[in-house]
Amino acid sequence: MTPRLAPLAILLGAALSASGCSSCRHAPDPGGSGRADGSASSSGSGAIVIRPASQAGDSGAPRPGMTWVPPGTLRAGTPPDRVPRVADEEPAGAPVEMGGFYIDLLPWPNEPNAIPTTAVTRDEAETLCESKQKRLCTELEWERACKGPDNTAYEYGDVYRKEPCGTGISLDQAARRPTGEHPQCKSKFGVMEMHGGAWEWTSSAWGRGTKDKDASQGVLRGGNSLAGELVGRCSNAIARDPTKKAPTMGFRCCAGNRSTAEVHLEQVGTPVFQLVSNKGSESLNGALSAITTGDLDPTLQHTWNWIPTPNEQLVIVQGCNTTAPVTARKCGFVVGRNGVAVAQAETGRDPPELTKTSDFRHLRMRSLDQRGVFSRTITYVYGKVELGDPKRP
Repeated sequence: MTPRLAPLAILLGAALSASGCSSCRHAPDPGGSGRADGSASSSGSGAIVIRPASQAGDSGAPRPGMTWVPPGTLRAGTPPDRVPRVADEEPAGAPVEMGGFYIDLLPWPNEPNAIPTTAVTRDEAETLCESKQKRLCTELEWERACKGPDNTAYEYGDVYRKEPCGTGISLDQAARRPTGEHPQCKSKFGVMEMHGGAWEWTSSAWGRGTKDKDASQGVLRGGNSLAGELVGRCSNAIARDPTKKAPTMGFRCCAGNRSTAEVHLEQVGTPVFQLVSNKGSESLNGALSAITTGDLDPTLQHTWNWIPTPNEQLVIVQGCNTTAPVTARKCGFVVGRNGVAVAQAETGRDPPELTKTSDFRHLRMRSLDQRGVFSRTITYVYGKVELGDPKRP
């Protein structure tokens, strides 16, 4: 049996809005897996459980040094068809109805041209926020403020660029920057420099997985890294001990009614690579036929199930054509997700041999063409499937 994709739950507070609507419903998730009654269901994108969020009663009147984020829908995490994505740490683009709240324009001390305060624990950060009649943001409030009303992957849009926020450099170097160096690093809600500097504490617990130690970890957002395309996303997060303090960890504050929406992401699917059928895949055979430039031989087709990491489900189909003699036969393989090809390659005149390495995120392909035996790597990297260059003995 093919393991199902991860059911994920964004558990929202049971409090309803002031209208007292006891039968309020949420919109279905992008994959159609959320039921209107809030119960779990399963589909290609997993099962989602969502309960109505409480609505902030604040009017959004101007507040010095802060911007108002109005009530609206956050698409939490990253949809399965977008990369990069950390499948075992991010919801799959689940819709979450958020109340309105305030958030500081800049990291603490929320002053232009200041070096952000770092080396504080989560409790110390909370205490400093409370000294200004504020509070730490939840991780989903932080993500909502970053993605803006259009739910973009980065605060400045959907396509990664290193210049707006100065991402793609070492964190130690980035954490010492004064605020104001990157005025274009701003979300459409007006929140500035959420990336490019130090990580920022949130009040949320690390709700990924089911182990007790996972729940004891705190969540930080923002930050910087040489892997700027990955870390610079609004949906990216890391877990740390709440008592930890470091010169690369700071914070910013929120105010208004605290959202009760939190991430609870179950880790489903044990990493595996196994042959599941001596037949092809109907949804991927068209892509495979295009590679092999001919009708597929039903006796030379195979399908593998590949789970490189929890909450990710891939298949690999291999086949050869029947319209050419054996000496000129073309074979190939296609890697697919939800019936859509994400990587493909011709492999010569023989069906490829596919094997796993010690890490389920790395596979090895071996085949034969007119030049002789060759091999290629197939690597899963944060939602992307990358093919290595052919190597010969």
